[in-house]
Amino acid sequence: MTSSLFIALTETDKRALIILCIVAVIAFFIIALIGVAIRRTMAYQAKRAGTMMHDATVTYVVNTPQEFRKLAYKKSNRILYRQTLAPFLLCLVGLLIWIISNIVTKKWGENLWAVWSELFFEYDWTGCFVKVFGMTLISDWPAVSRAPVFYVEHLPEYVEVAFFLVSGIYFAVVCQAYFSRFMWIQTHSRSIYEKSLEGFKANEDIKITPEQPLPPSD
Repeated sequence: MTSSLFIALTETDKRALIILCIVAVIAFFIIALIGVAIRRTMAYQAKRAGTMMHDATVTYVVNTPQEFRKLAYKKSNRILYRQTLAPFLLCLVGLLIWIISNIVTKKWGENLWAVWSELFFEYDWTGCFVKVFGMTLISDWPAVSRAPVFYVEHLPEYVEVAFFLVSGIYFAVVCQAYFSRFMWIQTHSRSIYEKSLEGFKANEDIKITPEQPLPPSD
């Protein structure tokens, strides 16, 4: 049934399905790589959060979940502040270049992203789509309508956008690291101080007897 249906498709439809499969595989690998990067970042930040709270916890500087979270948030916020200095500095440099460049060229309303796109291939998507089973799919690779070009007079714009992009990506990574520490703090502030009777049997315990009970905890 499947083979006969595939044979009944036109060459354009077959090409569209093949391209769709290739795009799906590429998208899968990209998403997988992003997921691996996020998991490694979360693992590293969890380890860092454990290191920053180790001494205060084992020496009983903090004795309750509330005290643990309060100190951990303070330490994590300080890390966030230090880590965000770099992306904000990069953004500030890009902004200064933009201001100086526009003072000289008087191009205050120029679209920076349109200028930045000059450094990449531009494709013509006209006629590249086809309907297959009611879905709009790519039927052919788009033709290159313009090759990358570099204009010396647009160098300030190229540099500005580069600074803004690096700053934005850097800041996103910093925020993701902060969220990872936040989740670790929330989880471990409860688990470190929780009390459990798992495996405890009163008549088998040799340290606590009914004649000498321990005072009740708060």
